[in-house]
Amino acid sequence: MMKGVRWVRSFKRWAGLTPLLCLCLLAGCVHPEDSGVQVIVGAKLEPGGGAAPLDYSVVVVADGKFRAVGPQSSTPVPIGAKITSGRGMTIEPIPGGEPITVGRPANLVLKGDHERVMRGGVWIDSQQ
Repeated sequence: MMKGVRWVRSFKRWAGLTPLLCLCLLAGCVHPEDSGVQVIVGAKLEPGGGAAPLDYSVVVVADGKFRAVGPQSSTPVPIGAKITSGRGMTIEPIPGGEPITVGRPANLVLKGDHERVMRGGVWIDSQQ
């Protein structure tokens, strides 16, 4: 009988903490719009500056700069990032702009069925 009473007390103690634990876990969740991190996944990357093109890329943009640029197979996508599918599209530097490399301002053109332009990490043009 004593073991049963201990189990009930232990269960009540943990049951009381469950809502608090759930609240802590949910507090760590971030909506993609809130994180400020944008990622383009799967596009062909033509980085410019004489660098070789990359067929399936990941381009991570945060705080107006390129934070990671690399192959889809080995470049991690940050949790909470807003993801743009680049499948079937090509990423290039804006005309007359700097090559797409880590640390530089996030200025690019995403070309496909329609064209999107990003300057300083912000999409400024969308033609359909």
